[in-house]
Amino acid sequence: MADLSIKDIDQIQREVLEANDLVWNNRTSPSPNYDPEKLIGDALRKSEKINYRFGVARCLLNQGMGAFIVNHDVPGSDRLINEARTVFSELNDAQWVANADLTQAIIKNSTVNAETALYLGLKGMEYYDRQPEHNDFRMACYVIGTIYKDLKKHEEAEKYYKRGIAEDLVPNSWSARLYTGVANILNDRGEYNEALSMAQNGLRLLKIEKNVIGISRALNDIGAIYYKLKEYDLAIKNITEALEIRKETKIKHFILGSLIDLANVYADSNKTELALGCLLEAEPVAIETKHNGRLAAVYQQMATMYKALGEIEKALVTYEKLLAVNALISASEKENKISQTELKLVKEKEEEIERLRNVELKNAYEVIAEKNKEITDSIHYAKRIQNTILSPDDELKKYLGEYFIFFQPKDIVSGDFYWSMVMKRPYGNEDFYLAVCDSTGHGVPGAFMSLLNTNLLNEAIYEKQIEEPNLILNYVRQRLIDSISKEGQKDGFDGILIRYCRHSKKIAYAAANNVPVLVRKNELTELKADKMPVGFGEKKDSFTLHEMDVIPGDHLYLFTDGYADQFGGEKGKKFKYRSLHELICKNASLPVHAQKENLAVVFENWKGSLEQVDDVCILGFRVG
Repeated sequence: MADLSIKDIDQIQREVLEANDLVWNNRTSPSPNYDPEKLIGDALRKSEKINYRFGVARCLLNQGMGAFIVNHDVPGSDRLINEARTVFSELNDAQWVANADLTQAIIKNSTVNAETALYLGLKGMEYYDRQPEHNDFRMACYVIGTIYKDLKKHEEAEKYYKRGIAEDLVPNSWSARLYTGVANILNDRGEYNEALSMAQNGLRLLKIEKNVIGISRALNDIGAIYYKLKEYDLAIKNITEALEIRKETKIKHFILGSLIDLANVYADSNKTELALGCLLEAEPVAIETKHNGRLAAVYQQMATMYKALGEIEKALVTYEKLLAVNALISASEKENKISQTELKLVKEKEEEIERLRNVELKNAYEVIAEKNKEITDSIHYAKRIQNTILSPDDELKKYLGEYFIFFQPKDIVSGDFYWSMVMKRPYGNEDFYLAVCDSTGHGVPGAFMSLLNTNLLNEAIYEKQIEEPNLILNYVRQRLIDSISKEGQKDGFDGILIRYCRHSKKIAYAAANNVPVLVRKNELTELKADKMPVGFGEKKDSFTLHEMDVIPGDHLYLFTDGYADQFGGEKGKKFKYRSLHELICKNASLPVHAQKENLAVVFENWKGSLEQVDDVCILGFRVG
């Protein structure tokens, strides 16, 4: 990982997410164009290489889903999904915790563990109840509806299916499954024609989506409806077509369902040999997938058919197999009752924990609120102290004339500061010093640094009688290194310090990283600056002294990086210096108060709902 650049890591993360999105969004529709198992295996190795934990969790979830769909490996699927859920929880990703719950819910339901499935499904649905516009909302509705359907709670099932359909603005494969879900309920109610219409709507959407697994499910459902209508030829045609698709995709528990359904149709249409052939084919599939409930149904029907055909010995052997499977089912039901009891206790424990947590949170909130008020009051008091070091308005007006300051701290107090000093010189001369600076950090740490930095500027000019702006910055830099950067900390400031004589219209300045700009006759000029901070840095050269004459009508602007670095706009990008320069040049002909207002409006509109990323300070004045 040490050899990888940030660009390389970003590219790997994109590849991992693209692979996972492809498999997740097409999990019900295998494609011959890629191998999901290999694709996700490669993505998992990439994620582990760069320690991309979200990518690892996505891969584990997809692998868990594949373990069930392809291999019907329920323990392996449980393990992988639980690992994924743990990582999603640690990352506080509520959406993907919900997706892990819903994925595991549909698997539990497919293995006849409906109570656990419902518990997991409803937990997952809590997230999508708040996000009905999300693509996976319909998936959540389908999962809950199917669990309720299999529990024979048709009213609740229909409610969830129809809720998903109602939010169906852009139909997809989940939309089709919602239609087939409603069709199954109508079929169970005996409303066969309505069921057939719904199932055919679902099949039409699935064919548009080219969702082969969904198509097989819809065909099988349509066959089951025709079976209820006693239209056996149409039932056989649709179920056989579904079975062929399922054999091609090698999803064994789906194959098992079609074989049993087809056997029922053959049996009722007096095609006993064909029915028996389906059951014999179903037996090893049921054993392999450990689906004891369906295996018992297979043995029951096989034994009945052998008896009807007069093959008594085969009937007896099959009955013995049935007794053995029923014994396993009985033992499993006892375990399931125990697990249901445990589940009930877990839910009760969770509810009690949640109740206690709410009480504790309320108490903690009250304590935090009180502490927060104390801290906030202290910071507001610190703001009053910090305001005393900022240049007073009357002094700026006296020495600058027409000026404005757009000063907007990220927090209550600021690492940015604007500072001025008037130094009396011999023979009645005065030097006016003005600085706009960006201290390391923002908020309280930044404010402490701004206090220190202004103190050192005062010390350099007032106590040490240093006159030239570059030598003042040299002095302050050395004092910072000696006092707080002995162990390599890069604390200090970027900034611009000018010495301005309003009468002679002469300016001398030094600039550390921040670049001042001059606007003269609607043309903007970036002035020179040294690319090094006032503080510990790679370069320790003397700061450069720049001198220039200004003329009436010139505008000079000093600013920190907060405005240009603000994220916003339609694409959430930085405002950038180029845009700031264009805005300054465009506004320069306006009165100074209007320039400030325009800067504030543009900044707020650009930022929008995004957080302010840094302190902002822009000072501009017109040479009179």
